[in-house]
Amino acid sequence: METHLMTAHFCPQCGQQTFTSQDNNRYQCSHCQFEMFRNVAAAVGGILVYQQHVLLVKRSKAPAAGEWDLPGGFVNPDESAEQALRRECLEETGINPGESLQYLGAWPNQYPYKTLVYPTMDIFFAAELHNKPACEVDNSEVSGFSWRPLSDCAELKLAFPSAQQALSRYLSLSQ
Repeated sequence: METHLMTAHFCPQCGQQTFTSQDNNRYQCSHCQFEMFRNVAAAVGGILVYQQHVLLVKRSKAPAAGEWDLPGGFVNPDESAEQALRRECLEETGINPGESLQYLGAWPNQYPYKTLVYPTMDIFFAAELHNKPACEVDNSEVSGFSWRPLSDCAELKLAFPSAQQALSRYLSLSQ
């Protein structure tokens, strides 16, 4: 799937039909010399673990509606990755993962939404929860949740390759 930016011909600054791709990430207008770069969007995901069980959420909207995923979402311009993860977890599940987030890694991803494909850099953290929190799903974000035993997660298929890689990394580190 191509993004509209990749096929755009009109310059967003001068409006002339002189906007072309210079390479995969840079676009330039030959009329006014305006340049635009196709940068990645930052996103976060969390592996929330309570007594050897990981919290999974079932996505309620595209992309990957109905598939299992880790709680998370896009980083807002004014927040850190850790702040974004706390906000997203609270929004989707009502759970605050706390202050003791452990960085797991970051993986590139493609996020198709409507007619655009957003290149993302998905940043993952793990949090060990000391008390089993009540999960209150926001149906506009997720349609359900499951606490899965870590021992059952090696073969689990998640909605996005980056989440799959993060879960695999967590499982390899926790052995």
